[in-house]
Amino acid sequence: MLWLLAANLAQAAESGALLTIVEGPATVIDGARSLTAVPGLKLGAATLIDTTPATNLLRVEFADGSTLDIGPDSHVMLMPPGLAGSGPKAPAFYLLQGWAKHSTAGRADGATGAGQLAPQLELLQVAGVMVGRVSADEAMLFVESGRAQLLERKLKGSATLGLKAGELYSRSGSDKGTVVPRPTAAFLQGLPRSFRDTLPPLAAKFKGKPVEPKATPAPAYAALKPWLSAEPVIRREFPRRFGALAKDPAFREALVKNLSSHPEWEPVLFPPKPASNAFR
Repeated sequence: MLWLLAANLAQAAESGALLTIVEGPATVIDGARSLTAVPGLKLGAATLIDTTPATNLLRVEFADGSTLDIGPDSHVMLMPPGLAGSGPKAPAFYLLQGWAKHSTAGRADGATGAGQLAPQLELLQVAGVMVGRVSADEAMLFVESGRAQLLERKLKGSATLGLKAGELYSRSGSDKGTVVPRPTAAFLQGLPRSFRDTLPPLAAKFKGKPVEPKATPAPAYAALKPWLSAEPVIRREFPRRFGALAKDPAFREALVKNLSSHPEWEPVLFPPKPASNAFR
């Protein structure tokens, strides 16, 4: 698996991302650092972006010309390292919760772009504009334009679905999803207003203008809980990444209290005692 992780990190380095629009409060977690989201901030592999219910829009632009718009009350991991997915390219992002609009329209070559992952589904290839909404028990994916190949995750014997422009895929709980030829009224009603506009790329505006990130206090357990309790493939690196935070008594107490949600933290919280030399 080390070669796979190295390959993903190399790809992430070549296809870095840039935060170009920030409308409302949002937090960027780079490594274990918590930063205020500001336009012009460079983003790397495994960066976590958390928006609030008061956030209007965040835009991420990738080096290949594709874009990712993030809506209110959303949790996103960019370019998750070591998570290759089933498609020909590693996913551009993982949507744990909330709204995301992913577009490959800016790609100069017109080719399909990297897909995306969510707990309930995976987009293997993206060509066009996809709008997704994810909650704890439901996932919806609308093909605004273009086409996509969708794989239902955690469903035995599921097949890949080909989706075309105008179609809406929806899935509740562990049931198999359904596809309808147009978005439902409920989906359109919840769609963030900022997603209705087509915005031009802005990455060139920040070229040669590095932004100094503004650090905020280290993230508390409550802020990281959605991620710490995510599926194992996402959270497996978190004890190494956030291990230093366990030195904080409140953070440690919360980890211990919720250990069943993230058992991989047990060696950090209760390291094995060294072997005794009494009988040597």
